[in-house]
Amino acid sequence: MSEAADSYVTSKQITTRLKRSAGQLDGVLRMMAEDRPCEDVLVQLAAVKSSVDKAMKLVIARNISNCVDNMATDDIENLSHSLDLLLKTK
Repeated sequence: MSEAADSYVTSKQITTRLKRSAGQLDGVLRMMAEDRPCEDVLVQLAAVKSSVDKAMKLVIARNISNCVDNMATDDIENLSHSLDLLLKTK
């Protein structure tokens, strides 16, 4: 793996995001056991979905970053900008 890929998205960042998602999902399960209102459960499920989506984007960004070894500097900068935009989108 290239140094650029390591510095762009780390395994630790992905793992942290997934652990956060798992914690949120555990919270949803507790809410269900407590018979919490549907609206509350749905809000938390939306948070879980968003967190997993962000983890997926990090994995994609890391994978794409691994491909930059033989790219020209301008291409790497364009790709980096595109990855930044991807990670900022919902």
